[in-house]
Amino acid sequence: MTWKLDCGSFALFVIEDGYYFRDPKTYHAEASEHDWRFYPRNDQGQVRLNFGCYLITNGEHTIMIDAGMGKARTSGPPGMVTGLMPDAVDELGIDRDSVETVIYTHMHYDHIGGSRDPSGTPVFANARHVFHEKEWAFWSTEDTDSARAAQGIVRPFIDADRVDLIDSDAEILPGVTAVESFGHTPGHLTISIISDGTRTLVGGDVSNHPFQVEHPHWSLPVDNDPVAAGRTRDRVFESIRDTGTVFVAGHYPMPGIGQVVTDDGVRVYRPMAAKSAR
Repeated sequence: MTWKLDCGSFALFVIEDGYYFRDPKTYHAEASEHDWRFYPRNDQGQVRLNFGCYLITNGEHTIMIDAGMGKARTSGPPGMVTGLMPDAVDELGIDRDSVETVIYTHMHYDHIGGSRDPSGTPVFANARHVFHEKEWAFWSTEDTDSARAAQGIVRPFIDADRVDLIDSDAEILPGVTAVESFGHTPGHLTISIISDGTRTLVGGDVSNHPFQVEHPHWSLPVDNDPVAAGRTRDRVFESIRDTGTVFVAGHYPMPGIGQVVTDDGVRVYRPMAAKSAR
């Protein structure tokens, strides 16, 4: 499914690339049933966990933020659904060849795998691909299954001279800025969209679950540096708290759109409704 969020002169489309179900009791030891309250469940009581990515357009420029898991990876939890993004873009009536840039918040496979189809062909034929240089430096030198999978996706783009590595905060388009937000991975980025008096922050995996708004130091095994990840979460959430900034997160319950607000003195996540793009 796809949702649309108006961000000033930009339209942001939230695209669900896939999902799977998991018993919340196996996910985070400190999280209570109340902490999982925003998540839909199946009839076994498992929570639905999502893979999200985003298309942004202002009519003149079209970019993607992350690309989802894609269809090439066959391993994963039973019943996992992936690779919905390309058809979702097509159904929006947007030519994939018109996508100029794909910004990657980081190089975990569920954010980069969808940039190629199962044959290895780029999904966005004309796009340039933007990563933080610290992200590529880390994944290009690691000798793990995850690193080799990431290298297999990204290195052909590098060999084809289709990659731009940034070394600081960087404006991708006027009003769209990639912001250093390290911790979850060494070169993790969040994406700030400022237009016509509005601000939207696409969080990537700076936070994987709404309960981390209240408990930023509840890290997960997927956090490369749990201490740094917790500090970054706390800093990011405090910076947007009670500011009207819309926070968008691909692993939050879809559409993963909300605000960070103060409720009875406590910093919490407040989900927002969004309209279907179809």
